[in-house]
Amino acid sequence: MTCMTTKKKFDVTDPVVVVLKNNRFAYRTPCPWRGKNGKELVAFKFCSRRAYEEFEARTPAPPPSAQTAERAAETPSTD
Repeated sequence: MTCMTTKKKFDVTDPVVVVLKNNRFAYRTPCPWRGKNGKELVAFKFCSRRAYEEFEARTPAPPPSAQTAERAAETPSTD
């Protein structure tokens, strides 16, 4: 991978695959070093839809968010 800020290259095993705002797929991972004032730097690399689908298949589904659970608790039942 290549850091977007420093343009330094580094190796990564099994990076996270995300969908960007422009609906393209990319590997995303934090860089192994920090930027100015301790800012966390991030590296991206475009990938295929197939890579995204394979990542989704091997990644367990995230648990429902706590916010969704709170809303369900606040909603009165209609029994």
